[in-house]
Amino acid sequence: MLRLSILKLKMPFGARMIKTALAVMIAVFLAREFELNAVVAAITAIVNVQPTLSRSLHNAFEQIIVHIVGVIIGLTIGFLWSPGPLAMGIATPLVIWSALRLGFGEVVMALMPMVIILSSPEEAFLSEALYRSLVIFLGLAVGMAVNGLVAPPRYRDRLLVSLQKLNTATVDFFTEMTNDFIIPQQKPFEAYEEKRQEVKSILKESRLYLELWNEQLGRHKSPFPWQDQMLERYIDFNANLYHKCKDIYENTKERIAWREHMGNPVISEEFAAILAMLQHGLIEFQRLNEQLRRSIFEGKPAQSYPVDDEFWQEMSDYVDMWHEKLTGAYYMHALLFLAVVANNLKYGTRATKEFLNMINEKQSAGTFAKRNKSAVRS
Repeated sequence: MLRLSILKLKMPFGARMIKTALAVMIAVFLAREFELNAVVAAITAIVNVQPTLSRSLHNAFEQIIVHIVGVIIGLTIGFLWSPGPLAMGIATPLVIWSALRLGFGEVVMALMPMVIILSSPEEAFLSEALYRSLVIFLGLAVGMAVNGLVAPPRYRDRLLVSLQKLNTATVDFFTEMTNDFIIPQQKPFEAYEEKRQEVKSILKESRLYLELWNEQLGRHKSPFPWQDQMLERYIDFNANLYHKCKDIYENTKERIAWREHMGNPVISEEFAAILAMLQHGLIEFQRLNEQLRRSIFEGKPAQSYPVDDEFWQEMSDYVDMWHEKLTGAYYMHALLFLAVVANNLKYGTRATKEFLNMINEKQSAGTFAKRNKSAVRS
């Protein structure tokens, strides 16, 4: 099997481009060998080289159906009306309407046989229809064969790599936004927007690879059922962290503006203790996230954690102590600013623990199953 990944390192284009070129070469060669229309065969093969084999199969089925639609309408109009531009003008909307009515979007592939048939002499209708069908099926076969046999893409590997990049970028972004609130300081909007777009781009890439992986084997045919289900949830987890970064950024901006309005008062010891608790919670989230990464991407054993509010109750006690010395509008504003960041951090910590607990449960169940199999054999 061709190792197109090696070529990809040396050429400015990917494996799918090379596969498309290979499909065109084979289709044209075979068409010429059988004295068929090489151009039409090449076009059909190009259209059928899809990102996954399942897409190629679906695309091939669609092309066959719309091809038949084009042939039938072309033959019907040809018999009822003399071939030529006027007949094509009448047939075109009928072909488009029929293809769309059947739920297919490849109207171009339906128009091509109709145009070829109606541009032929009247006595050549049936032979032209058969000729066109042979060329279509040749292109479909070549496209599917090349797509399925030559360097089939390993989308799960790409997904795992993309997810590691996504989590690194997202957690770094979340950590930076939380630290900026604690200091407090405002990240320049240009730098913030650049980082936000970076994470958004990786998130989009991860979702694309997940979709292609599901198509490649089918959601219910995966050899890694619960792992892949977890990966889908893991993308959502990182997406939520990404959106919470915006909340923290806007919240920090409002906090700094409020402090400037109040003359930048000195942070009290009580509130400094609360911010220290927040910093401790952030460090704990980073530690848990690193454990989760090792469990997902390295297969390390996952530890079980109680999902409780003990830490946040302790922070609440510090807030009560702070409230004893401060009341009024300044207290309310500061509390609201604090609540936004604390709740977002609480989400990250809780969700990470839930992931670790789920993995721990699955790993324990897998170990138990292996032990049972060994006991039966012995």
